[in-house]
Amino acid sequence: MQLIVQVKLLTTPEQAQALKQTLEMANTACNHISEQAWEARTFRRYDLHRLVYHEVRQVFPLSAQMVVRQIAKVADAYKADRETKRVFQSHGSIAYDGRILSWRTEEEKTVSIWTIGGRLRIRFACGPEQLERLAQRCGQADLVYRDGSFYLHQVCEVEEAAPYEAQGWIGVDLGIT
Repeated sequence: MQLIVQVKLLTTPEQAQALKQTLEMANTACNHISEQAWEARTFRRYDLHRLVYHEVRQVFPLSAQMVVRQIAKVADAYKADRETKRVFQSHGSIAYDGRILSWRTEEEKTVSIWTIGGRLRIRFACGPEQLERLAQRCGQADLVYRDGSFYLHQVCEVEEAAPYEAQGWIGVDLGIT
């Protein structure tokens, strides 16, 4: 079963500014991609990639993998409804995968994360249970900006607990029909 582990990034003011600028630039790129997709009526990820990838790389200071992630974000947004043009909030979450985000969970409790100002190593805070679950991380993590703080939501694969077999139980009639 998959669970989401949320960790809080303990950013310095400079790191917070770099992350905020990255969110804003990535979501501006998403709006540009959405505009191109809407005009060309092209919504599938592969077709959209062929349509906009090189232009977005030239116009926006995003890494190649970040552009790929933003194209995927726009394509996913159009999966549910292709009748409404999508607009992205400037501080909306963005996805990071293993190419642009790495975890150091042993002693340091840091992440190395790509920003438009370069890679940053940022400390994070989480409980021991979340730290244990991060060992089984899989897939992507979402960078979320909420109430002035940054969080990473990481997908983790966790074994399902065995179903509990009740023994010697009794029923109680609450008198509700």
